[in-house]
Amino acid sequence: GRFPCCFGFVFLWPPHRQSEDEFTCATGTCLPASHVCDFTEQCGDGGDEHHCFDWDRCDFESDFCDLTQSDNSQFAWARKTGEDGIGPKWDHRDSQTAHFLSMTYKGGKQPLATLRSSFFLPTGVRQRCQVTFYYHLPPQDGALSVGLQTHQGGPVQEVWRQTEAQKERWTRTTVTIESRDRFQVRSKLLPSSETPAIDDISFSNGCVPEVGKSSAHKAHKTHHCVVKHRHRVCVCVRLFLRPPLPFFLLFPSAAACDFEGGSCGWYENAPGDGFDWIWGSRVALQPDYQDQAPPQDHSTDTSKGHSMFVVKTTKSLSQKAELRSPKFRQSASGCTLSFWHYNYGQAVGAADMYLRVDGVNNNTVVWRTLYDQGSRWLRVLIQLGRLTRPFHFSLTKLSLGVFDGVSALDDIRFEDCALPPPVPVCQGQQHFHCRDTKACIDRLLVCDLTDDCGDTSDEDHCAQGLQCDFEDGLCNWTQDDVDNFDWTRIQGPTPTAKTGPWKDHSLGTVLGHYLYIETSAPQAFRDTAVLLSPNFGPTAHQACIFRFHYHMFGQHVYKLAVYKRTSRDAQGLLLWAQYGEQGNLWLRETLHIRSSQPFQVLVEGTVGDDLNGDIAIDDLSFMDCLLYDGDLPSAGLTTPWGSSGPPTEAPNNCSHEQFACQETGRCIDAGRRCDFRGDCADESDEVTCVQPLCNFEGGLMCGWHQNTSTSSEAEHPFQWFIGQGASLHPGEENHRPAWDHSSASHDGFYVYADSSNGAYGAIADLLTPLISRTGPQCTLTFWYHMNGITVGTLQVLIISGGVTQDLWALSGSQGNSWKKGEVFLGTRDKFQIILRAKRGISYIGDVTLDDVAFEDCAPLLTPDRQCHTDEFTCANDFCISKDNLCDFSDHCGDASDEDPRICGHFYGRCDFEFDLCSWRQWQGDDFDWLLRVGSTPTLGTGPSADHTLQDPSGHYIYVESSFPQTVGNVAKLSSLTISRLSRDCKLIFYVHMAGRSMGSLLVYQVTVSNQQRQLLNLTGDQGNYWQRRQLALHADEDFMVLIEGQVGKGGKGDISLDDITFTGECLPAASASSPAPPTSRLCPSGYLQCHGGGCYTPRQRCNFVDDCVDGTDEEECGTSCDFEHGRCGWKNSLADNFDWVIGLGSLQSLRPPVDHTLGTQNGHFAYLEATPAGLRGDKAHMKSSRWTESSGTCRLTFWYFMSPKATGIIRLYVKTDHGLSEVWNKTGSPGDTWVKAEVPLRRLRDFEIIFEGVRSKDFGGGAAIDDIRFESCDEVPGLCLLLTDFMCANKQCIDSHLVCDYKADCDDGSDEVDCGDVHSVPGTCDFNVPEGESWESSCHLHQDENDDFDWTISSGVLDTGHGGKGRFIYINSVAQKEGSVAIISTWAQFPASVGMCHVRFFYYMHGSKQIRTLKVYTATDAGMNLLMWSTSGNQGGTWKYANIIVSNYKPFRVTFVAEVGVDGDTDIALDDISFSKECITQGVVTLPPPTCSLESFQCQLVPQCISSTWQCDGEADCVDGSDEFCPTKMPGTLGPQDRCHSSEFQCRSGQCIPSLLRCDGVADCQGAEDEFACPVKLCLNDSLLCEDTHDCVPPSQRCDGTVDCVSFQPDESSCTGELAGVRHAGSALRVSIGKVLNMEVTRVKSPSVPKRV
Repeated sequence: GRFPCCFGFVFLWPPHRQSEDEFTCATGTCLPASHVCDFTEQCGDGGDEHHCFDWDRCDFESDFCDLTQSDNSQFAWARKTGEDGIGPKWDHRDSQTAHFLSMTYKGGKQPLATLRSSFFLPTGVRQRCQVTFYYHLPPQDGALSVGLQTHQGGPVQEVWRQTEAQKERWTRTTVTIESRDRFQVRSKLLPSSETPAIDDISFSNGCVPEVGKSSAHKAHKTHHCVVKHRHRVCVCVRLFLRPPLPFFLLFPSAAACDFEGGSCGWYENAPGDGFDWIWGSRVALQPDYQDQAPPQDHSTDTSKGHSMFVVKTTKSLSQKAELRSPKFRQSASGCTLSFWHYNYGQAVGAADMYLRVDGVNNNTVVWRTLYDQGSRWLRVLIQLGRLTRPFHFSLTKLSLGVFDGVSALDDIRFEDCALPPPVPVCQGQQHFHCRDTKACIDRLLVCDLTDDCGDTSDEDHCAQGLQCDFEDGLCNWTQDDVDNFDWTRIQGPTPTAKTGPWKDHSLGTVLGHYLYIETSAPQAFRDTAVLLSPNFGPTAHQACIFRFHYHMFGQHVYKLAVYKRTSRDAQGLLLWAQYGEQGNLWLRETLHIRSSQPFQVLVEGTVGDDLNGDIAIDDLSFMDCLLYDGDLPSAGLTTPWGSSGPPTEAPNNCSHEQFACQETGRCIDAGRRCDFRGDCADESDEVTCVQPLCNFEGGLMCGWHQNTSTSSEAEHPFQWFIGQGASLHPGEENHRPAWDHSSASHDGFYVYADSSNGAYGAIADLLTPLISRTGPQCTLTFWYHMNGITVGTLQVLIISGGVTQDLWALSGSQGNSWKKGEVFLGTRDKFQIILRAKRGISYIGDVTLDDVAFEDCAPLLTPDRQCHTDEFTCANDFCISKDNLCDFSDHCGDASDEDPRICGHFYGRCDFEFDLCSWRQWQGDDFDWLLRVGSTPTLGTGPSADHTLQDPSGHYIYVESSFPQTVGNVAKLSSLTISRLSRDCKLIFYVHMAGRSMGSLLVYQVTVSNQQRQLLNLTGDQGNYWQRRQLALHADEDFMVLIEGQVGKGGKGDISLDDITFTGECLPAASASSPAPPTSRLCPSGYLQCHGGGCYTPRQRCNFVDDCVDGTDEEECGTSCDFEHGRCGWKNSLADNFDWVIGLGSLQSLRPPVDHTLGTQNGHFAYLEATPAGLRGDKAHMKSSRWTESSGTCRLTFWYFMSPKATGIIRLYVKTDHGLSEVWNKTGSPGDTWVKAEVPLRRLRDFEIIFEGVRSKDFGGGAAIDDIRFESCDEVPGLCLLLTDFMCANKQCIDSHLVCDYKADCDDGSDEVDCGDVHSVPGTCDFNVPEGESWESSCHLHQDENDDFDWTISSGVLDTGHGGKGRFIYINSVAQKEGSVAIISTWAQFPASVGMCHVRFFYYMHGSKQIRTLKVYTATDAGMNLLMWSTSGNQGGTWKYANIIVSNYKPFRVTFVAEVGVDGDTDIALDDISFSKECITQGVVTLPPPTCSLESFQCQLVPQCISSTWQCDGEADCVDGSDEFCPTKMPGTLGPQDRCHSSEFQCRSGQCIPSLLRCDGVADCQGAEDEFACPVKLCLNDSLLCEDTHDCVPPSQRCDGTVDCVSFQPDESSCTGELAGVRHAGSALRVSIGKVLNMEVTRVKSPSVPKRV
């Protein structure tokens, strides 16, 4: 029968009477005894509040009753009502006029309030003292506690505490008091800022007063805690401000007993035969019997410690010692009993423990020990489970007259045996609220054949046919007829000893039934027994949940597995498997099953290699599953079950390019399906897609599927499996992990590629469905475990456009731990990800994965708000954090946050694609940071690609940790100096530290006074992926950043860095600015002095013209050079790990035997230095200074030497503001001779020449250059380089942005004539306004209302013109405090533009050393202001000119911000502000060229004139390339372009290829001319590089009908819906490109121009 009122884990004390733990109302309702006489009527008839005369109670309506307070407390308890306004508004029984106790201040020494009871007698086994009261604790940091005190001033033993507010309501609590001494109850309160209260205190009738009671009132109680009896105890309650202590619910002493205080109710049930269990210790026994007690107990490990043990005092054959436990009412489903047992001696004998349940005739053996177990304590764990009837235990030993030994019991503990507590409401839908007990249980425990509520309500109203406890047979499960044998139904233990369970799971006794497999003969190893479930229908939006209990105990247990099949003659998909012995316990498993077709569950037991391998199952149940009446199809059938049509959809009118949402029929673009964002209300567009996170729990694959096309057709192919640590079978311990990563438990799931199958090199692929698109920060993360001496390889690949590309790879054992992998994906569309495992040479080591996640992969949504002031507004209107601006990672999705025209002012910004930028190798360290492409030389460490391009062709720097470096060696890298005036300055960089012997990366901030502060210390392996780091920088003086790489113990410790930048708020120190060339008093302001005394302008330096006559202006520019007298200004890059070295000829070394100039061994040349540590691919760079401009006939000649001995590759680059272009290269050996090279440079402006040398083999070098000559490079007047150039009246050409900037740049001053249209641009101003007229109005400038003070206009000698009589504006620092700012902005907004608008102005910063900063921003209506330019510090006593480009993707104002320094001599002045025409035209201003002369060539498609000598010279000089549309060409130059379409390229053979194939790194023309004269700039994120402008065109501008790249129009190439063709010029015949496509998918493409078809 059931006992609805008898729940909770309590016990009966034999041989005493049962405690009164319940109260029965007149209505029959049962209440806990603690709810009687508690001032709350619960029976309905008031019966529980009648007859309370023997209870001490107080409702404070008249007085404090017998409760007293402390005299020296600062606070006191006072009787209040809700009308008093102090404390709660109502008392416990919702009355505003009734009284309760509230805390008030009275002024004592101790900051607390105390309440004390009278004294009570010690509690005993016949009664329990319970204190019940109600409290109201406000949401502050107080704590209410109850404690016992034995005497006045003695310590207080806390027995209860509450620290958290209870949502502004009265809360009831009952505290059970157990004390061997007399006691008093005390209450204390350390007050909070709000007022707590208590009400309705009651002491149960088990609380016996120290003196006699009166039936009416206990009038003779002592009110002071004075020691009158040694057993006297007082109890206190207090409230105080301390962190809450952990809260433990204590069961009665029998629930946890160490026997130190008594026997806890365990007793000898058959006394008097001289063979008994007794309670005691070894030292307490008489000497004759001490050897029958354990030497030490288990609790205290001493001979004085207590336990229960057997003592034999007489000899008899019929002696029996029976230890009987207390009786327990019931137990919860998770209940376990543990104890420590000692059984030692030659004739100690066996012992059996029985479970005895009231009303059950049979006793169940729950534990047995046989004979001598050694002189030690052994732990025993017994699973009890849910027992609904009272029960007790009996531990029996028989003497048989020969007992000789020690048998003892200690440290008994019951755990998880109490039913869940009642709660008013369950939180969340995943819980079930029990009907009568009001407990909350997990929803997964409902209808699982176990009464978890205690009132059976969780097992009521369960669906038929979904549960089976085998008490009445197999239910609707069936035995398979194609396995080897059947499951057996049984009660009690299995026939074979030392295996199988002793009782079932359902009843927990020998009367219950379960199924098991008998592994004794005639069964053989690996024979299987299969149990079949009924058929189930396909799952919809929620999984079908399968719960079962299994028992796997025995030395030879092999395997239990669960499969799901959708065809009747197949084994199906493995859902779960468990191997090996799991202990003598019933274990629970829950599987979440999903299927788009009807399915069946198979439970398969497999026989081990001997008879001790019985496996049992019980209590099989399903939830959220629908039975299916039909049969499953045969595996050979291909038609789906049910109708042959598609699944039922809501009516819709969606096209084939749209997706219909399942529930509503709403049409969405098909490209929004599988994009990690649910666009349908029911998210049906993401149902069949890969899920953002997969932890494989419950065996779910989350959309990942096994690619069977890559699996072997062998009987046991190498493939991925779902696994658990719990499923490891013997011998697999070191092959895959014993715990998953998600939950770090043996029961957690993961996937693994089982290397016990397949052959060496076999492949297993996990593949996603097609992913339609991703957002800009999409990253694939995963955790991998690769342990074992022959573990293979893990790869991440991507399939896009039919091409498969490697993204990440790792091989070999990585240790017995989970490690994180990360692959940046970014913005992509229509692709799949492959997780590939390659089997190693043997079976020892499986590749294992868990927690595979697509993070931040949903495409960005257009925001419905304006960007905040700490956010950057992208070109596409998205908002990103300012810390993500210009950090080398596309957060906008259109790369506008990484636009170099926006990021150009960011200090220290470097992607290491060519050199170290402004970073410097530290002098005095042990070795240098190295520039690297691809992976580092040492396997098992370093990245496989850089961070910038995420491609093996990208560059980064790294520390090489292998020989010749030793442990502790350091390489240091330093920045230029940062100003102390920088606000909110941060350093951002990416680091890669993966390897077993990783050292340390340390980052320091070092001030100019050498004060050092460590910012970061990374030591050890940080993971095999690039990690972003951000460090805050601040100092009281200028500082630099020092990055130190430290070598660890071993060669696998390469430390890599990439993409370093300081944020825009970091300002360069005045000392970090490029030093101005020396000036002279003999020359006008802004001019430089020649050695011979003349003067020249900075623009005349390095312009191929000897303006000084003595060569001063051209020296050290990287000029023509024979290297006989030095390097002539050619400089080595500081980024390289080896150099171009000036040397002499030598017959013995690798370099040339003689130079070219003199032809002797005494002549000099520059050659590639050979070093012992040099490796193939190392690069060395030698570059010129920045040349201002060259003529149209300029060419560079030099001689080079390369031989089989003097090896290397030589390349020549031209670097301009538009990027880097390769103009010449040479590989191979022309023989042991000097060879001349001639390279036409043509007309260039602001450029550098760079020679690159590359080692062609390890330790190699020696290739050389000599006799560099610039020929015909001085500028020819009358012919401008760019269409936008301004031609001065004297035929001189200048940049258009120098026109009308209040400064003559033409020698004749003609650029400052007719400036009315430029000077009319709002904001342009020379500030020469008449006195009394508002300069703000005249200049269209606005003083900011939110700054600290205003700019002031003045006149003085500092003005730039008019003899010092002009006016200017300045900040007056005298009356301001340090750090105050003044701001002026243009009134009107300029149109959005990037890289076109120039702001020109003059500024003056001279005075104190404490001068602060001047900054220029572009400011928009929303989002952050963008810093475009800044300067700081004393700039000298002259006006300085600034010409800066201002950019913003939104309409903007230009803002000038000046900051005051420490003292009054920190004024900053501005004058002559002007804006170029491009600022208002929102585009490039094209100035028409003069009519072409007879000596010039007129370009065909653009209004441009070039020299006729440039026509057909192999290089396009017209923007449209028409000067190279020539009938014949010399080898090595571009062919004619007169027969193919404008978006095609014409090979010399006449073949036309899509222009998209030009300069893609793959020769498509027979003579490879499609790869001639190609730029080398790299574009990111599938952008396309235009040859003519060197701009990167984003994918969104491809095939949009607008030509963005004039030369060959590659952005509009191959844009038809059909495949592009290859044809012969002049012929209508088109040849299929299918074979070409097949070839292309296997080739490595240039990352700058991806081919598209």
